[in-house]
Amino acid sequence: MTSPPKLAPADEFYLAAHDGIGGRSLLPDRLLGVGLGAALLGELMFWRRVRPDGDTLYVADATPTGDPATSAILQRLTRGPGPHGLGQWIAHLANGTATQLVERRLIAAGTLRLETKRRLLGSGTTSLVLADPKSPGEPAARIRTHLSYNENLDIADLMLAGLILATGLDAFVLDTCNPRDRARLSDQFRRNLPAPLAHLVAHTRAAAAEPVPASAR
Repeated sequence: MTSPPKLAPADEFYLAAHDGIGGRSLLPDRLLGVGLGAALLGELMFWRRVRPDGDTLYVADATPTGDPATSAILQRLTRGPGPHGLGQWIAHLANGTATQLVERRLIAAGTLRLETKRRLLGSGTTSLVLADPKSPGEPAARIRTHLSYNENLDIADLMLAGLILATGLDAFVLDTCNPRDRARLSDQFRRNLPAPLAHLVAHTRAAAAEPVPASAR
């Protein structure tokens, strides 16, 4: 039996951050946005469209990726003047933009669907529903399984694991990892995670630790 094909990292972060039964987010909206914004920027790094240099993000290739979510962010980056602060862009995308882009992509893929509940009186309410309640558990389960068998994660899963840790999502989805498996993960970060993605994870951790502005509470 072959494993199901993986989704893009931001899609997998979104799924991992939601409860499979009730569909609620395990993270506050801002932290969810931080993780998704960083994951989308990471996807652009995989596409070789952006190049980080320390704290600065440069557009290396303005050609659209063919994916609406990453192409929309690339267009914003291209319009801006000069280089961009990596942490600033993570914070900017966390303000609802990244979540909307990823949700649209998941709806287009059929992973999420809009469902309207009718009321006896008044209009109905529309919400997003997971097509498969088991799908949120799959990304973290894959990471836990590889670690338990002392297998190397691929680069996309290493980035995903780093973002899970950076946003505190690990308290919900990697809570069953024992100290040995967590040590293995730390060792893989040190040995295998490329420096640009390590910078991305570090900036994500910093953005997640920033206090929430009073206006956003």
